[in-house]
This record gives sequence, structure tokens and C-alpha cells, in this order.
Amino acid sequence: MAAAADPVQPFGRRGLCPALSAPMRTGDGFLSRVAFEADISPRAMVVLCDLAERHGNGLLDITARGSLQFRGLTPESACALEKDVLALGLPLREGLAVETSPLAGRDDAEIADGCFLADQIRKEADRLALHEKLAAKLSIVIDGGGYLSMGELLADIRLKAIRLGSQTFWQLLVGGPESKALNAGLVETDSAADVVLSLLLYLAGKGPLARGRDLDASIIKSVCGDRLLDRVIKSGAVRAPSLPLGLMAVGMGLFAAGAAPAFGQVRGSGLSRLCQEADMLGIKALRPSPNHSMLFFGSKSACDALLEAAGACGFVTEPGDARSSIAVCPGAPGCASAFLPTHELAAFASRECASLLDGSFTLHISGCGKGCAHPAPSLLAFCGTADGLAFSFSGRAGDLPDGILPFAQQRTALSRLARLYEKEHKPGENAATLLARLGGQVIGAALRQDDR
Repeated sequence: MAAAADPVQPFGRRGLCPALSAPMRTGDGFLSRVAFEADISPRAMVVLCDLAERHGNGLLDITARGSLQFRGLTPESACALEKDVLALGLPLREGLAVETSPLAGRDDAEIADGCFLADQIRKEADRLALHEKLAAKLSIVIDGGGYLSMGELLADIRLKAIRLGSQTFWQLLVGGPESKALNAGLVETDSAADVVLSLLLYLAGKGPLARGRDLDASIIKSVCGDRLLDRVIKSGAVRAPSLPLGLMAVGMGLFAAGAAPAFGQVRGSGLSRLCQEADMLGIKALRPSPNHSMLFFGSKSACDALLEAAGACGFVTEPGDARSSIAVCPGAPGCASAFLPTHELAAFASRECASLLDGSFTLHISGCGKGCAHPAPSLLAFCGTADGLAFSFSGRAGDLPDGILPFAQQRTALSRLARLYEKEHKPGENAATLLARLGGQVIGAALRQDDR
């Protein structure tokens, strides 16, 4: 393991990835991350929770991509954590991030199971040592369709299954979320993995800063050749994401219980209790999943009982929960770049602005301009700065703000926003439509001061 104190993993910018063998310095110590290629048991998660308490400060993050992060490590305890985690023999993902739906292969609604493509890409990328030559955060998404939408996940290269008549093809998209990505055309299943690997080799040749957004149509055609079919299917509307929360019938007679720690973070002891309950209910498998959630797989009765226990423990178990409409980073003191304790403000917002947070938009609360929790533009974003709490309408956290509030007024400003919603809301109108109708000037005026 590389020395944890090595400055190659600073906290001051996006674009670096902590790993079990390469922890990253943060505000509350060092941070290590693990990702899983398959399910693990509740008992295994209990052991991981115990390791979080033993080696770190006991806090665990479940990331937007379903990775598990251990916080509050020291250089010495990070080494011990790596040794203890590897000894468990879990299905850890190493190398290139190639992601599929956690329901892939067991979802009756999916068009195709993309796991075999993901395996081909991972194995060949490992053989070529591409992970060492590519950007640290470069990712590939293999979306076979089904209950859970993968469209919101950022991806440098994306394969999305589509069905044309009796045949299945893969739509190739590059750069960003599905709604913003370049639609490069179709590939057949037999050549899909080769196409992705060819594009990865091209990016590796351009150096560790090259990303999917650097690929244009002419480059893709040149790299892919006749494997890229001339037939281009126009991208349809991106399906709204189905949050992996609550009870889901996932096919093959199996059910899943989706629960998420509030704002993506939980104490190891709290998650351990939930996993012990899952084990007692006969649930044998779980998977940390996108949108900071966890999926527990079992019978309907077991999943129902687990959801009740999770709700009682403060986990988010319903898509309508206001907390699931807020994207929030760890904030202070967990991140040394943060100018405010974001979780405290997010918790206040979830109570004070509950009616406004109806799931029609994502409220982004960022500790600094990096905007790690929500890199895409948000209808309303708050961002900590040296001068106060900046706010942006239809922008990113680090964009030039529409205004800056003194930190002392941050809760008052959210209360003003809630009152604006109550005053202006029309029957049948969702919050996103209302905010767009009012516009940035009206919203900014409400945040700065009470209506006169």
C-alpha cells in the first residue's frame, strides 16, 4: 500500500478517487473507498461496519454510485483497514469503473443483462492496465434498462440497450449524463465491448486528463470503424430516475427493500443494527446502490419488515421523503474544503421546505465550489464560499452565483423560500414548474429579504 500521507491524494479538487489502497486526505482524516461487483451478505456488512468503528471515526458514506467510504482514518489505521477488508474475500471492484444496475440479471423489465459486457470490458482493461493510464474518475455505464434508470449517472462512455424488432442493440453515448451525452450510434452486442475498449485505448493514448467529453463524432467514427452501425436512433426522453427506495418486485420471485441513510452518511453502529435485523429476517444478500442507497434482497414479508425497521432508525425508505430531493456533500468538518456543515443545513431544509421538496427537482447544498454531490446544473444550488452562502438558479455550485447570503442568514433564507412557495404555489403545480415560472430574480429577492 502506498503511504497514506503521500500528497498525491489531496482533498482540494475533484477528479481524484480514494481507494482502499490509496486513501485520500479529507477534513476528518483519511478516506478509503470500496465498491462491490456483486452482492454481499448482511453479516459481511456488519463486519465492515465494525471495521469503520475500529479503524476510523465510525462514519460511513454510501456514494451516488453505490460505493462505501470509510472516514476518519489515520495513515496507520488505513493500512490496517486494507488488510482486514481484503481478508474478508469480498467481491471488490478493482481498476476501471464499469457500472451496471444493481438489479442487472434479475430484473424482469430489463431489455438485456449487461453484466457479461461489463465483465469483458473489465477483464480486458485489466489486462491492458488501462486504469493506470486513464483519468481517475473515468467511468463506463452499461445500462440494460429495467426498473432502475441509470440515465442520471455521469459516464464517459455509456452503452444503453435498445430493442428493434426482435433484435437487441446497444446505443453508444459519450460524455455526461444520458440527457447531455453525444449519441454516437448503434453497435451490435458482439462488438459492443470491443468498441468501448477501442475508445478507452484512444483516451489512454491522450493522457490521464482525457475524458469522454473529448470524443466527438468524427473521432468516434475513426476509432470504431464499421463496428459503429450507420443506423442512428434518435435519443428519446430520458426516463425519470426510479429511486431505489421502498419495496420493489425485482423479478424471479425476488423482492428488494431499498433504504438510504439520510444524506448518504450513517454511523457504522446504526447500519450494523439494520444489517443484523436483515440477517435475523432471513435476508441473505444486499448491495450498496446508486443514489446513496442500499438494496436488501429477500421475500416480500422480510423486506416489508426490514423497511419498517429502517424507517424507525431514521433511514429514508420512500421516494417522497423530502431528504431524497437534496444532494449534499459531507461538508464541514468532514471535508477540509467546506465552508459550512452542509448536513445540518440540509436537515433543516428537509423540515422547513418539505412541501417544496416534492421530487420534481434536486436542491443542491455544497460545502464549496467543487460541487461533488451534484456536478450537473441544479434548478437551485447553495454553495459555501469564503464570503458566505452563494446561491445559483439553474446552475452549478461553482458557477458565478446569482447572489451571496451571510452565513448567519442561511436558515432564514430557506424559511423565506418556503413562504414564497406557500404564497405562489398553484393547484397541481410542482415545485420545479413554480420555480421556473418565478425565475431567478424573484427567488433571489425572496432569499435576500422578506416580502414587504
